[in-house]
Amino acid sequence: MARFHERRLVPAVMATTALLTVAGLLAGCNETHSASTPPEGEVRPVRVATVALEPLMDSVHYPAVIRPRVEADVGFRVGGKVTARLVEVGTRVEPGMPLARLDPTDLQLQIRASQAQLASAQADAANARSDFQRYASLRQGEWTTRQEYDRRKTTLDKAESKVREVEAQLRVLDNSAQYATLVADEAGIVTATLIEPGQVVAAGQTALRVARLGSLEAVANIPEQSVATLPRQKLAVELWSLPGQSIAGSLRELSPSADANTRTFQAKISLTDPPPTVQLGMTATVVAAADHGAPVARLPLSALAQREQKPAVWVLSAPDDRLELRPVTVAAYAGDLALIGSGLKNGERVVTAGVHKLDAGQKVRVWTEPAR
Repeated sequence: MARFHERRLVPAVMATTALLTVAGLLAGCNETHSASTPPEGEVRPVRVATVALEPLMDSVHYPAVIRPRVEADVGFRVGGKVTARLVEVGTRVEPGMPLARLDPTDLQLQIRASQAQLASAQADAANARSDFQRYASLRQGEWTTRQEYDRRKTTLDKAESKVREVEAQLRVLDNSAQYATLVADEAGIVTATLIEPGQVVAAGQTALRVARLGSLEAVANIPEQSVATLPRQKLAVELWSLPGQSIAGSLRELSPSADANTRTFQAKISLTDPPPTVQLGMTATVVAAADHGAPVARLPLSALAQREQKPAVWVLSAPDDRLELRPVTVAAYAGDLALIGSGLKNGERVVTAGVHKLDAGQKVRVWTEPAR
């Protein structure tokens, strides 16, 4: 009888133990759930960003070099031997400033010869004039023939024409003597010197290269797939020596044909109000940006969540900082940023971290960096 009671007692004890075990497991699950779920009324700190809508700009960068808009090759208008070069590369010149000189000896001798020819021509003209006046008096008294009178008139006309011819030649030689000194026409900077004292140069041969001041431009080579869109893009120039500083520019000239070697098209972008620190020959970057019209908000990728398999963001609604999961449209991705095309308004606050641990309607507070 005792053994039978013992056999019935063992299953009962085992059942009781199993119930206790299940109860313990359920209790542990409840404790875990309560530990992971914030109690009602808890305010969770979140990191937020303020929405700032701005135009979507797609930019392309091209290497460039700063060049003057006008760079002239200047030379003597007469030939001769160079006696002095008065400027060096980098010299700033002003209008009327002498740049170089030729030996004026031959020009002065030509002027003296022309002056002697002028004196001779003037004497011949005076003699022809006196002779004509005598024959004019004789003609009035019918003491000479009409033919002789006309011949004397022709001789006078030829003598006076000769005087005018020699006078013009003398003026040319006087100018040539002035051309022996090469002077600057406008303010500029000498960028190259191609003559030296003692060198014999021909008329029109390039002696110096002068860049005109006041107008600078960036010269870049544009690939053929970008030529058609370049005139419609917003252009700016950034100098490598001035990081972070952008200079507005405008397309002044685009080559109609490609370079035979590089197969690129040369573009010249005029600089608008360049700072005085911009120097010729500086390396630059031309930034060509295309405006796609609709404004976008730039948010970090960590701000994106999902709603019905579509992108969404958590927006803080004023004044109680309650959360709202709002669907948005992503226009593009740029590195670690998402460009939001629609769904947000300017000035709204968006959660940018921990978006997968938030619930709709949950109250949060904006987390700020602690003072150090």
